[in-house]
This record gives sequence, structure tokens and C-alpha cells, in this order.
Amino acid sequence: MTTSNIKPKSLIGEDDQQLQRIETLHQQLKAEQARAQELLAKLKSEDVQPPKTLLKEYHKHPKRLEKHAGGKKRMDIGIPEMKAEEREIRELEARVSGLEGKVRGFEGLPPDRELALTEVEKMRKELVVLARRRDEMLEGLVDGDQ
Repeated sequence: MTTSNIKPKSLIGEDDQQLQRIETLHQQLKAEQARAQELLAKLKSEDVQPPKTLLKEYHKHPKRLEKHAGGKKRMDIGIPEMKAEEREIRELEARVSGLEGKVRGFEGLPPDRELALTEVEKMRKELVVLARRRDEMLEGLVDGDQ
């Protein structure tokens, strides 16, 4: 016999132990695979599916975004387009700010149009009275200095 084909008994025992470990690991992997297959089948079943209204809502969002983008895909927009869009947004913000300022001028008025007109007329009369008082006071100061 040749010496290369002869293995000491201690190495044969180690080979057997490694083979047993590999077989044990293989069995554990098979069991895990079976559990994963069961879980996957359960997740695909009707019991775990999201409500159809949620799916409809999910599919609406990309359409809504595309509609607001003017039909453009957001990934196709370059830096110049983004800068132009940013400029438009700033202009819109300035316009909204101006409109909000105008609306603030109507704060405190009643929601009914007729009542609001009455309130405005009342304020105009009060303004006229105050303007007359101011003019009289100014005349008094001018007359007092002479």
C-alpha cells in the first residue's frame, strides 16, 4: 500500500464528525426553508392582502404627482428646469403673501356682506369725525402760534 491513501484513525474520526455537522446543518436549512415557504404562502393568501381601497389610494399618488408635474416625469427634469420651477414657486409665494395681506384687511368684518358693508360705512363716518378733529387741532396749534 502507498502511504498517500492511508489516513490515520484520528483523521477519519474528524471527517465523520464534520460530515455529521454538515448533515445536521443541512437538515436545519431544510426546516428553515420549509418554514419560509409556509410564511410566503401565508403572506400571499387573501387573509393578508391589504384592503382594495388602500391599493386604489396607493395607485392614485403617482398619477396625482404626474398631473401636478404637467405630465413630466420628475426624473427627466434637469437643473435649469428645477431653477425655473423654483423661481415660479417664489413668485407664487410672493403673490400668495400679497393676497394674504389683502385678506387681513377684512379681518374683523362680519361674514354677511350686508353687515360688512354697514360696518365699513360706520368706520368711514368715524374716520371723517377723526379727520375733522385732527384738522381742528392743527388749526388750534397754528392759531396759537400767531
